Amino acid sequence: MKALLTALTSDGKQVVLTRQLSLTSLREWRKNESFHCPQCKEPVLLKVGDIIIPHFAHLKQTTCRDSFSEGESPTHLLGKIQLYELFSHLQLPTEIEPYLPDIRQRPDLLVTWQKDKIPIEFQCSTIPIAHILERNAGYHSVNMNPIWIVLTPPTVQDSLAFVLTHRFTQFQQHFIRHIHSSAKETLSVFLTYNPSKQQFHYLSHFIHLRGTAFAMCHSVMRIKHQTIPFAIPATPSTKDIEELTRQYQSARRKYLRSVIGYNQRGIHHRFLRACYEMRVQPVQLPGWIGVPTIGQEAFTESDCEWQLLLIAAIRQTRTTAFQLNRSFLHSFIKTFEGDSSRQLEACQNYVDFLREQRIDIYRLDKLMGRDFVLEILSGRFLAMHARN
Repeated sequence: MKALLTALTSDGKQVVLTRQLSLTSLREWRKNESFHCPQCKEPVLLKVGDIIIPHFAHLKQTTCRDSFSEGESPTHLLGKIQLYELFSHLQLPTEIEPYLPDIRQRPDLLVTWQKDKIPIEFQCSTIPIAHILERNAGYHSVNMNPIWIVLTPPTVQDSLAFVLTHRFTQFQQHFIRHIHSSAKETLSVFLTYNPSKQQFHYLSHFIHLRGTAFAMCHSVMRIKHQTIPFAIPATPSTKDIEELTRQYQSARRKYLRSVIGYNQRGIHHRFLRACYEMRVQPVQLPGWIGVPTIGQEAFTESDCEWQLLLIAAIRQTRTTAFQLNRSFLHSFIKTFEGDSSRQLEACQNYVDFLREQRIDIYRLDKLMGRDFVLEILSGRFLAMHARN
């Protein structure tokens, strides 16, 4: 059965079921009023319960074309209503569940800001990414840029930490927004909303650890404090950057300790082979191998792994970081899975770091104790938020 938050009355007036309408008034209203689907014009029933939020539903199994979403959860319906009330409170013309005939799509909300119409999609369930791409293509074909807001993951909902670690699913990664700044690096933001607490949760300033795990800043905003355009996370505090550094270094140490076990189990690992050839124990790597330079998230591997392998490849050519060209880096990244263009930039940024620090890659015993991580993260985030 299709759940609707909007319907037409008998005189053709459109109504929206906001939370300002009490359950008692809605129950009285439905005794004397009939309602119809705004799309197919078939009769719909106003359902008012004590648990499920009020909504309209078709009286029978409908063949309503270009229909509303099937099986919307109470969480989705509640979030959609709250977001509708937010934009209405901000005095922005807002339509709920409007039908767009040119592309045969129905966003959760359609907000008019300045002269632009912006589709808002509140995504609570995991659906095929192909469906997301298809919907985005439809919006773009009519010059609309949608904003997707994802339901806050349970592990994030319950966290009070300003810095946390989160494993992003492939589905979640698709909704990370990249906001351009005057810096070399863009600000990445994962915007989520929790209807039960009426809170936006922002995850930002991601530092890749390994695989799908990231350390990041976490901030919470009550819906009543939200602005249009949506608020942007502030520059991390010194304390936040120190905590990001601590979590990154902890993950680095954990990886270096765990990788030793591969050799003990007889597993052939190219990182360990490179360590052997360079005559260095994994736990004794200098501080300049395994650092969060810009673009490091292009690799699923730990920074220790791909950066050590890059150092080993350079040493095999008997050259230095000052003598490299991009063709060498092109050859190096062929052995890794992922976006080669992003990996190329990540390698170039790491090589630039080696050059700037004037590091001798043939002396692994140099600069052992220096903490490059805190320096790098401080520089990255300050540059990211710098004004033009």
